[in-house]
Amino acid sequence: MAESKKSDGNAPSSASVVRYPPIHDQILPHLRRDIVENRWKSGARLSEPLLCKQFGVSRTPLREALKTLEAEGLIRLVPHVGAVVTDPGATEIGETMEILIGLEQLAAIRVAQSGPQEVLHDIQRIYEEMRQAARRGDASRYYELNDDFHICIVRGTGNRSLVDMHEKIMWHVHRERHRVNEVESVSVESAESHHEIVDAIVKRRAENAGMAMRKHLENVSRLILANRLAEQDIAAARTGQAKSKTKVGRSGRS
Repeated sequence: MAESKKSDGNAPSSASVVRYPPIHDQILPHLRRDIVENRWKSGARLSEPLLCKQFGVSRTPLREALKTLEAEGLIRLVPHVGAVVTDPGATEIGETMEILIGLEQLAAIRVAQSGPQEVLHDIQRIYEEMRQAARRGDASRYYELNDDFHICIVRGTGNRSLVDMHEKIMWHVHRERHRVNEVESVSVESAESHHEIVDAIVKRRAENAGMAMRKHLENVSRLILANRLAEQDIAAARTGQAKSKTKVGRSGRS
């Protein structure tokens, strides 16, 4: 006879014990978002006292959150300095985009092969909303929908490991996209560039869907890398000018 599993009336259930996520998990999304959306620029130092005051927390949960951000590659914890926002170069960004392209190409293939019909409907719906946002020139809404579009395809695979890998890599891609989107306006062509992906997925043409996704993201990668290389050139030129002025100043005092 099966043993009856009755809860002790004096013992709290697990649901009542764990009512809220740990404090560090509550503040982590806010810290991450501020880095990804470039409110804290590359190389910026994050002041622990300031952040503790902002979130109303002690240093212990804050430092737990910072450890997670370091593991994600968004900050470095430097001894005697603290948390510093990372500044990936063009090579590292290119490598990140290669990984993203591979993951999303696979996702497009899998969804075209066996994605549920409701997922295909969601992909079409989001795509149409993207086109409408682009026609209105609503860049903020367009890029929000653009993220939803790609995430919908990845999650539509039903592959939990793929979803987790994609989420981690996307924090870095989001960060670079925000840098580009600060100077790039949205166009109807931006939305239409997703048409081949949608068409191939809906028609269950798996190989075409994968190649369309690769082609699209390779174009995105070129844009992101061109923006970063231009930034690096400008920074190098400014550094050269500053050094030149310093040399002139020293020679004038000699």
